[in-house]
Amino acid sequence: MNIDFVNKCLTNVIWHKNDSYQVEGLLKKSNQYYKFDIRYLSDYPNEKKGKLITYKSKADKILFEDDQNWILVDNEELRNHMVNNKLKEVKLEDLLSKLDWNIILKK
Repeated sequence: MNIDFVNKCLTNVIWHKNDSYQVEGLLKKSNQYYKFDIRYLSDYPNEKKGKLITYKSKADKILFEDDQNWILVDNEELRNHMVNNKLKEVKLEDLLSKLDWNIILKK
């Protein structure tokens, strides 16, 4: 789990032992309280990395990261995008250009 993100970007943190989200907190940048999926990416076949996100997930926001940034994606918007476009797999760079609710935070 990405503890650095929590320490730098959230206040009023409540930790959970939950499969769909691991932490709740107040996002400093927007002063909004959300449930976050902060799991690290997993390795998949064909040298792919990603997160398995089910439709039952109760996370409000999904955390991704690159070398310089933390990237938050809205879970409901992601699910709607995938359902509407009949997708089972998406690339992060595509989501950044196709979804409206994304926040990029410098590490």
